[in-house]
Amino acid sequence: MGAGSRAFLRARRSPTALPEVSEPAWASSTALGPSGSAGTGLPRLRHRPAWPLSAFAADDTSVQLCWPASPAGELRIEVGDAVVELEASPKASLLVSLYGRVLAPMSGGPEHQGPSSLNRLARLASAGPSSHLPVLAGTRQLDRAWPAGPGSALVEGLSPCTTYDVVVSTEGGPRFLAGRVTTMRPPPGRLLCRVAVLSDVHIGEKHFGALGRLWDGLGLASGTEPYPVRALRSAVTEAAAWGADLYVVKGDLTRLATAAELRDAGSLLAAAPAPVEAVLGNHDNVLGVNMRAVLASQGLGVGWWPWARDVPGARLVFANTAGGDARHNAGSLPTALGRRVAALAGDAPTPAIVFLHHPPELRRYPTVYPPGLPYSQSRDLLEALASSNPSTLVSCGHRHRNRRYRYGPLVVAETGSTKDYPGGWAGYKIYEGGVLQCVRRTAEPDVVAWTEATKRALNGQWGRWSPGRLADRCFSLTWR
Repeated sequence: MGAGSRAFLRARRSPTALPEVSEPAWASSTALGPSGSAGTGLPRLRHRPAWPLSAFAADDTSVQLCWPASPAGELRIEVGDAVVELEASPKASLLVSLYGRVLAPMSGGPEHQGPSSLNRLARLASAGPSSHLPVLAGTRQLDRAWPAGPGSALVEGLSPCTTYDVVVSTEGGPRFLAGRVTTMRPPPGRLLCRVAVLSDVHIGEKHFGALGRLWDGLGLASGTEPYPVRALRSAVTEAAAWGADLYVVKGDLTRLATAAELRDAGSLLAAAPAPVEAVLGNHDNVLGVNMRAVLASQGLGVGWWPWARDVPGARLVFANTAGGDARHNAGSLPTALGRRVAALAGDAPTPAIVFLHHPPELRRYPTVYPPGLPYSQSRDLLEALASSNPSTLVSCGHRHRNRRYRYGPLVVAETGSTKDYPGGWAGYKIYEGGVLQCVRRTAEPDVVAWTEATKRALNGQWGRWSPGRLADRCFSLTWR
C-alpha cells in the first residue's frame, strides 16, 4: 500500500474536526411500544394500518408525510396544532410494455410496431385492463386493496427539536395515532440563504425500468408533457414556493444529449424564477454534441473547468465529471481538476458545498452500480478537500438514490432523481453555523402517480433501493 493510500485511510478514520449532525426521526404506529399511545387517548393499529402513512422528509420547522395509497373521501392530518385536510387522490396505475413491442393489437395477430407503438400504448392506457393482454404487458392498478391513490401533505410551522404525535382520520372513521415525528435542530445562527438542488432530470426519456418496460400513460396522451418535463416543472415550482434563492442541477440534464433534448432542458431551466447553476453528467456526453453551446443558446450557461459562486454563508463549488467513458456511465475528474476544486473550496472564508454529478468511490473496486469517479481520482479529491477546507459538504447525483456517508471531516450526500421514485428535490438551508439538507418528494398529483409507479421497477427492488433512510435524506450539519 502506497503513501497516498495510507493517507486516504487516515482521512477516512480521522475523529477530529467532525461536524455535529442532527437528524429527524419517525416512529410508525406499529413501532411504538405498548405504551406508545399513552396520554393521547387515541387508538393505534397493531397490525394492518388503516392508512399506510409515513414521514418522507422533516427539517427544523416542517414535515412531509407521504402514502402509497389511502382510504377514499376526505383525509385529515394533525401534527401538533397544525391541521391539513385534503381529498384522497384517484387510484394510480402503471403501463407495462415489452420495450416497444405491443403483443395485444386491436385486431389480428401479434405484430412489431415502430413509432405507432406509442399511439397503441396510449390507447391501451386509456382503455384500462384487457383480458387478452399477455401477463407481461398491459395496464395495472397500483395497490388494489385501497380505494384511493398515492399522495403527500406538507405540514409547516413546527418547532425545532420537538416530537409530535401524527394523528390522522378519514371520512367516517375514528382518529388514530399514525406515528410520531421529531424535527431537527437547525445549525446555529441566522438563516442566510436557500439553495434548491435538482439531479438527473433526463429530459427526453420516454420509459423507465429494466428494459424500459414502464411507460407513462398520461404522458403518452395527446397534448400532455412527458413525465421528465412534468417532474422538472413541478420541482422548480415547489422550490420557488419554498423560497429558493438559487437552483443547482447536478447533471444528466438529458437522456442522450441530442440537440433537441439539450434545447428543451436549457429552456426549461433558464425559465426558473431564480438563477441556475448546472454541471454536466454522463448522459450529457453521449453523441458528441457541443453541449455547452446548445445550452447557452437557450440562456443556460454551464462552465467547463471548475468554478465557484459565493452565497451568504458558503462558497458553492461546481465541477463537471462528464469526461469519462459514456458507454459505461463513467465519470472523470483528473487529479489536477480535483486539486482546483479543493483550492476553490479552501480559498473561501466560509464553509463550502461542492456539487458533482458522479459520487466519489471510497473503494478500489466499485460495489454499487452505476460506478462513480475512479477510486484514485476520488482519493485525490477527498484528500485535497479534507486538507484545504474540512468544513465541506460534497453533494452528488448519478445513482438516483438518497445516501449520506462520511470521509474524515467531510460529509458526502447523494440525492435522487426528479423523475423516478421517490421523485423529488433537495433544499439546502445555509445558516451562519452550518447547513441543513432536506429532500422533499415532488407533490404534484400527476407526478406522484408516475413516480409511485416507478417504485415497481426491477421487480419492486427500486422502491427499496432508491429512497434511503430518513436520515440520509434529511440532516443538519453544524460546522466545528
